[in-house]
Amino acid sequence: MVLRRVLVAIGGKEVVGSPAFTSEGTMFYIHTGRRAMQKKLYGCAVLLVTGMFCCLAVSYAADQPAEETKAENRIVAVSAREGLNPSTLQATPGTTVIWVNHSNQPAEIHFLEKKVTLACGAPVNFFIGEDGSYESAKIPFGGTASLCFVEKGKFEYEYKASATFYPLSEKEHKGIIWIQ
Repeated sequence: MVLRRVLVAIGGKEVVGSPAFTSEGTMFYIHTGRRAMQKKLYGCAVLLVTGMFCCLAVSYAADQPAEETKAENRIVAVSAREGLNPSTLQATPGTTVIWVNHSNQPAEIHFLEKKVTLACGAPVNFFIGEDGSYESAKIPFGGTASLCFVEKGKFEYEYKASATFYPLSEKEHKGIIWIQ
């Protein structure tokens, strides 16, 4: 049986009520007065307005441009024959320099005068040496090393072929990283 609200005339007044049944099966109407109906309508209106406000707020937030974090990567190709390409690069703080070893022997990167003592992210194939600055581990053929620069300055470095497995190449190539 479907229960629904009906408008009933009781004592000459129209009353809104819901049908109900007694234990004997007699049907009667539960009176919901005008005050109760106004409260329900008011509650629905408040919910509707709140929902609309939330939708507008989310829509406005979605239209705002997100603050961009400019992550920049620079790649330096390392080769025993051809040296460093590029040998000099300029970047901003937060730039990650990635060295890719294209030579046929392991390579190492050594910073000369100004040492890198602070880096962002997780350096790859670099470790903190005894003097507190970053030092390169051996970069295998086809391998990479990366370091994110935070401090401004001129970082001079040299590439050396490692003599661990192969005869040492006499060539040393120098490079400069300017962080401005």
